[in-house]
Amino acid sequence: PLSTGLRKRVGIVAGMLFDPHVIMLDEPSNAIDPITRSLLVDYVNQLRADERTLLTVTHDLEYCWNVADRIIILDDEHLVKDMMLAEFDDYEAFTKASTLGRDRTHVDFGLPARGRQA
Repeated sequence: PLSTGLRKRVGIVAGMLFDPHVIMLDEPSNAIDPITRSLLVDYVNQLRADERTLLTVTHDLEYCWNVADRIIILDDEHLVKDMMLAEFDDYEAFTKASTLGRDRTHVDFGLPARGRQA
């Protein structure tokens, strides 16, 4: 059986067989090792240099920072933000805008507090 990273590589290569001008990627950086991730970023940037259009769906802000020109943020299928990466001087400002200023270190799952009856 192929690893997740290798399956993703095979999928990208298979998709490129027909020399497409528009390429769609769904969570390309999800569940891959750091070496494969670096290769993916290099390859995507090579495709961009070849003037290909890439549409990527991802939750990975670091990946976006490394490959994107434009970021569109959706929340429950609604447009929340449409921004150009060139608007940001640094990664911290980008992540703050991308997470809409939300605290990324705390997640509220809506569960009852410890010791309370459900």
